[in-house]
Amino acid sequence: MSSPNNSRNSRNEGYSYTGWNSMKTLTNKDLVEKKSNPTKYYLTEKGKETARDCLARSGLDDPTGPLTAAGHLAVVLSDSDSDEYDGSSPLIGSERSGLPNSKAGSSSSFDNGLATNSPLSSRGMLGQQSFSAMGSAEKSLLAMPPHQSNESFQKVYEVVLILDDRDTFGPRSRRKVVDNIRSQFNIPVEIKHLPVGDALWISRHKELDTEYVLDFIVERKNVDDLLGSIKDNRYKDQKLRLKKCGLRKLIYLVEGDVNTVDGSESVKTACFTTEVLEGFDVQRTTGYADTEKKYGHFTRSIIDYYSRNFSAGADSSRVCLTYDEFVKRCSDLEKVTMSDIFALQLMQVPQVTEEAALAVTSLYPTLPSLAKAYTMLDGDRHAQEEMLKNKSDMVNAGASKNIFKLIWVEG
Repeated sequence: MSSPNNSRNSRNEGYSYTGWNSMKTLTNKDLVEKKSNPTKYYLTEKGKETARDCLARSGLDDPTGPLTAAGHLAVVLSDSDSDEYDGSSPLIGSERSGLPNSKAGSSSSFDNGLATNSPLSSRGMLGQQSFSAMGSAEKSLLAMPPHQSNESFQKVYEVVLILDDRDTFGPRSRRKVVDNIRSQFNIPVEIKHLPVGDALWISRHKELDTEYVLDFIVERKNVDDLLGSIKDNRYKDQKLRLKKCGLRKLIYLVEGDVNTVDGSESVKTACFTTEVLEGFDVQRTTGYADTEKKYGHFTRSIIDYYSRNFSAGADSSRVCLTYDEFVKRCSDLEKVTMSDIFALQLMQVPQVTEEAALAVTSLYPTLPSLAKAYTMLDGDRHAQEEMLKNKSDMVNAGASKNIFKLIWVEG
């Protein structure tokens, strides 16, 4: 698919991101390949599989069928050898899905990238399976609670699901929710005042009672709440705090039918962006009861993962924080620094994601430090516009140029 001249969504819709913003990331991850002149992008086999996976989890349409845009030829994700699609299958047009208009050639092409960046494959979670199929490199990403070699995880620790005491489940009381999950899944559930997120898991030592925070955390959003937070940019701040909390497996749980809200396209786009560019595992539930079941299945999968990998992770360099250490770490995040403020400012710039903003502030913690770097290249505007792109893979060309425009005011 060739790049459009202007694919940016209207700001009036509350969100300016489109799939074109992520092409560099998708290409670097071997999900998309760039061909021909003018430029066209094609899904690789890895990209097609990832797209099917994301569609299956999104609940938007049949992941085995073709993706199409209204009035255009389809983007065929099947292994069909046909050169073109006749448009006879159900459409996923830009009016419905928020995807840019698409056209297929002899190879499958797709212009809104869909990727899974998280350290664990989310299929295991969604399918309520174990994580035993993960490779050793992926396993080493997750922290383990302290243990001796050859110890059995379930003999030493009890896994407890912790729900935030401010999280609400409509008319259901928190106590009723706790009782429902306990009775359905036979797992311990407790309520605490969490410093970040809406749910997490601890492993409690059966003899010492020491609590260690496992490497998973959930941010839960009702579709109406998510839309509201997109419009006032709260959701960017919330995701930034989650990414700084120190836990690796970040789960973004979207509850309800996105098609029932007025800004459904903004919500769908935000869900894709959260997973594609920011590495969250986006999960969907239909409502409160489904969320309770999802928490139960999450817990069983986490227990299964740690049970299988506990002894193998004896030499792991990452050890779980105690719950008190986790709370202190998160409380330190409440102390807003100049770098934090700068990151939030950068996230208001078109095409600048949370990942890009953090990458920039890791290089230049404050606006003056970034301005000074631009000064060193004064006289070479092209080099100034591409400086951030060249320094970090997290910053695409558009974001790099837009940040320069924000910082550098011509005299």
